[in-house]
Amino acid sequence: MPKFLNRILPKRLRDDGLTIPVVRLQGAIFASGNQLRPALSLAGTAGLIEKAFAFKDAPAVAIALNSPGGSPVQSRLIYKRIRDLADENNKPVLGFVEDAAASGGYFIAVAGDEIIADPSSIVGSIGVIY
Repeated sequence: MPKFLNRILPKRLRDDGLTIPVVRLQGAIFASGNQLRPALSLAGTAGLIEKAFAFKDAPAVAIALNSPGGSPVQSRLIYKRIRDLADENNKPVLGFVEDAAASGGYFIAVAGDEIIADPSSIVGSIGVIY
């Protein structure tokens, strides 16, 4: 079977058994959003995070993050949920920064045991972690 098919076929049809769940977190972090301006919050992401950690055979969980930041409270709640599940399931977390992980986005990124970012990604915080 060509390798590219392994990436797009459902797990039951693939010849490899390795699956690493990826949680994509994108956008500004606020307690509430709307249809025109969706926001990251614990309420909106908890189900995705829990589903990723439910993969018992997965050797790790990946968090793909692209956020300019926002609410420090929501950032910490998302961070804490990721860390709690990582500790409960004894799984490492890999944080992948796409374009930006600034302020509260960086707070979520440090939930990872390792952060992987492109050299041109904007990564950092001056206020949310002190």
